[in-house]
Amino acid sequence: MNCLHNETKEITQTFKNGTTHIRVECYNCKRFIKYKPQNIENFKLWFGKYKGQELKEVPLSYLNWYVENGSDKKVIKRIKLFLEVI
Repeated sequence: MNCLHNETKEITQTFKNGTTHIRVECYNCKRFIKYKPQNIENFKLWFGKYKGQELKEVPLSYLNWYVENGSDKKVIKRIKLFLEVI
């Protein structure tokens, strides 16, 4: 019998790098469905001087510096989205 994922549940999942995501899975078969998008303002850095701090707590000068000099393209993308919001 195929599960149609009629009922879902959300679980907080923390990865090895310290980031936390909300995992959506089927309530019945527990099959993974997707990760919910994070609120960009609650995104936490998992590296460097501001490790563990949310973007809204990090000085803009550092965020701008990271966009220009950082190596993690996913982090740069999130910082750019955050800078557009504020």
